[in-house]
Amino acid sequence: MKPTIKPKRTAEQRAEEEAIRRQHAANPIRQRPVGTVNQQSFAAMLRLLARFKTVRESQGLTLAEVAERMGIDAPALSRLETGKVMNPTLATLHKWAEALGQKLDVDLSSP
Repeated sequence: MKPTIKPKRTAEQRAEEEAIRRQHAANPIRQRPVGTVNQQSFAAMLRLLARFKTVRESQGLTLAEVAERMGIDAPALSRLETGKVMNPTLATLHKWAEALGQKLDVDLSSP
């Protein structure tokens, strides 16, 4: 476990932080930040990532084997599979599907 060291702040910095906290308490953010996805879309992304992993495992392939086929390193693929990286490009998803002998279908529909 890493030791926790509290950063040293000047009285001025502490006062500024407290002012920001008071301002936020008075006017909390009521809208989702730009660029965030809704809960349903987020869940759909997690399901897709889980499917990629399930297919890889069902084929008996290692992360390293699939990563090599994709032209990326195994830790990068691991971050994709575990959802630590939630913004893969469509090109990456297509390469991933191809590395698994699959085809990625992307569709657009009304909610």
